[in-house]
Amino acid sequence: MDVRIHWPWVWVALGCVALRDAGYVARLLILARGELTLKRATSSIVLWELASALTPSVVGGSAVASFILHRNGLGWGRSLATVMSTALLDELYFLLAVPVVALAVGLAAFLPESAPWLEGSVATIFAGGYAFMATLATLLSTALFFAPDRMQRLLTALVQGRWLRRWREAGVQLAADLRQASQDLRTMSWPRWMAAAGATGVSWTARFLTLNALLMAFVVPLTTAPVGQFGIWARQLSLWTVLMISPTPGSSGLAELALPTFMDDALPLALSATVWAAAVLMWRYLTYHLYVLVGGVLMPFWLAQTTAQHGPS
Repeated sequence: MDVRIHWPWVWVALGCVALRDAGYVARLLILARGELTLKRATSSIVLWELASALTPSVVGGSAVASFILHRNGLGWGRSLATVMSTALLDELYFLLAVPVVALAVGLAAFLPESAPWLEGSVATIFAGGYAFMATLATLLSTALFFAPDRMQRLLTALVQGRWLRRWREAGVQLAADLRQASQDLRTMSWPRWMAAAGATGVSWTARFLTLNALLMAFVVPLTTAPVGQFGIWARQLSLWTVLMISPTPGSSGLAELALPTFMDDALPLALSATVWAAAVLMWRYLTYHLYVLVGGVLMPFWLAQTTAQHGPS
């Protein structure tokens, strides 16, 4: 079967990619509060995405993001505060997006028909992922805003035990950094927080709509039947929880296999294996391989520049 593409929707997908990255850069500029230039904020986001692509999804790029931000000019405390702020805002977006989409299409729309809501591994992972994000958001909020002193004392006490002796120094430093991050974040105004939350919403919505647009590019030439955009968005939210636990870099392999399974019955017609292969390849290129390519080209120049400015780390 020939693959036909409705190219205007491909341009919409490219626009979503650009909007996603612009939102990330804007959020970083807001959270850095004038300590990053546009150039350094952009390089930070590109390298952050590269780190996410090269590390297992269960780990994520945030593990090296503080290092990237520090080399780009932020102090360690501000770097940690910025990374934790982005993590909190990301979790809150997901926690709000699920009920909003559920109101539009119902909970059943989140799962493939082969995995009913109360049965199957997909339902379990989705429910567990939502609970995990709610727990993580609660812990981050507590550590940063509501009880930073208690969290510092708790972490310090935990690493005093004999079984954690080898990590004692790092644990004490982490507790101190968290306390500094809390003090730093408490000085940020509510309008700035709202602006950062708005940028987060724009970025993540554009991230999901990229796939919506690509699927439209392949479906429009085949049928005039309407496509449920909220249904596709719902499937992406559940797919995201599955990809989060992937042990492979950037969910490689799992993402390519899972996408047709999650999306096939959400579309008004069944796509052939050839069309699905083309759709998956284009989706992964725009959301994964593009960042590996651009980040890989940028990294040696960035390392040379930051080493010359700050010396070897």
